[in-house]
Amino acid sequence: MLLRIAAWGLVALLLVGLFGRIMTYPLSHDEQIHVSAARLIFHEPLYGVVGYNHLPGLPLLLGGIYAMTGTTSLLLAGRLLIFGCWLATASVLWLIVRHYRGGPAMLLVAMLVLGAGTLLGPAGMVTTNNFLPVPFALLGAHCIIVGLDGGRVRPWLIFFAGCAVGAAILLKISYVMLLPPVVIAAMIEPRGLPLVDRIRLVLLPLLAGGMLGGLPILVVGASDPQMLLAHTVRYFTGGHLAYWEHSTEPKIMSFRDKLALAGSVWLLSSGLLSSVLALGFAWLVGRRDPARLRRWPILFLIAIIGIAALLSFVPTPAFPQYYEPPVPFVLLLAIMLYGEVEEPTRRRLWPLMAGVSVLALGLIAPRFLPHMTAIAHPSRWTGTRIHAEGERIRAELAARGERGKVLTLQPILPLEGRLPLYREFGAGPFIYRVADYIAPADRRFFTTTSPGALSAFLDADPPAAIVTGREAALDPAFVAYARSRGYAEVMTGNPRMQLFIRPVTRLAPIAPTL
Repeated sequence: MLLRIAAWGLVALLLVGLFGRIMTYPLSHDEQIHVSAARLIFHEPLYGVVGYNHLPGLPLLLGGIYAMTGTTSLLLAGRLLIFGCWLATASVLWLIVRHYRGGPAMLLVAMLVLGAGTLLGPAGMVTTNNFLPVPFALLGAHCIIVGLDGGRVRPWLIFFAGCAVGAAILLKISYVMLLPPVVIAAMIEPRGLPLVDRIRLVLLPLLAGGMLGGLPILVVGASDPQMLLAHTVRYFTGGHLAYWEHSTEPKIMSFRDKLALAGSVWLLSSGLLSSVLALGFAWLVGRRDPARLRRWPILFLIAIIGIAALLSFVPTPAFPQYYEPPVPFVLLLAIMLYGEVEEPTRRRLWPLMAGVSVLALGLIAPRFLPHMTAIAHPSRWTGTRIHAEGERIRAELAARGERGKVLTLQPILPLEGRLPLYREFGAGPFIYRVADYIAPADRRFFTTTSPGALSAFLDADPPAAIVTGREAALDPAFVAYARSRGYAEVMTGNPRMQLFIRPVTRLAPIAPTL
């Protein structure tokens, strides 16, 4: 009883620490485009105007929350969504653990391992599409296994698998890694199933679920396929890549550097710990019955892990979050192998599980402890502070009787303050900075200006305010324009926000007429 109370107490402390870390994590560069797209998706074309460069899953999900709740605290709602994603992932893992006859201890180990690595950095803390696909991907893999295993087909589970896989891809295109193993499994499992029954019971439900889960992709793709490809594929292989090739910022471009970065994710923290669990469980299963290690569900997960690992080397430049997708599936493989161990033998695994848990807790605790009291201080939350910055800009403009657009590479700020912004900067810096590198044939798909044309663009439509402070490489041109045109700098007391307001135009007095 005391052990159970201690375990639940640890879970409560971990949840408090996780919530506090998410709520107080500094504003991320990438959040600018995701939050902006979510706020604007029902008001402007997502690709042709806003300039979003991912599939539309996150803007639809978060934008739907904005529409249903009416909230104006945009970043705060996004961070709450990320916390909800952690709870959803825990729920999916609990469903999987229960299926394989595990208990709360196995779930606790799994969540500790999952949280001991990259996901406690920006990938799992801020409002982006890096972590959101994880519960859908895990659920999809689990449903396809349960739906096809055991010699009996369960069409409704196959349908749910298609929905979950479609939703994961809708949120992040890299989760196409699931398609080859899922399709192959549907084509060959269970063995001996007649072709007509396979089409009726497996392939059609899978296709229907996938189309439902990924329906927005089909709608956008059918309406303007070249627009979608220009923003989600050619943007990354063209302008984005060229920009980074010319950039002097620190970057990881070569295969050797990518390999070193992959090793830091896979061979340390959660990657290493999940692999230790999987290998330890596999060793015990293989000693008793090596044939059980060749069961198709195990090979299915190994295929997903392998494809995810290979695809993680495709994007250039590389960032740590690109190498995270295989890790949850290594953890899922460990849970499955744990299920292959007979109940009396599981006691032999306890020392391994306890050791891994202690190591994971040692990695997590230093990151959670500084944030344990954040839950009681909402004024310290990043979403609260950013909303206050947006309201401050609105108040400063109102005090001077100024109305008009706000120029900034931080679109979250004017959106938090319910202020208009330039359509050309709806994606923050992500389209603007690559504008000079976009292929001429693709420029018609983008609404933007470029650094070289900035002054002429603004002179034609001067902003009411200019906000800088978080884009060190690009902000100087905005500051120079503000000062050259006589914009007054407002002291905000915030070192991360410079605010310039348009000078008052004094009209010459009109002579009275007799």
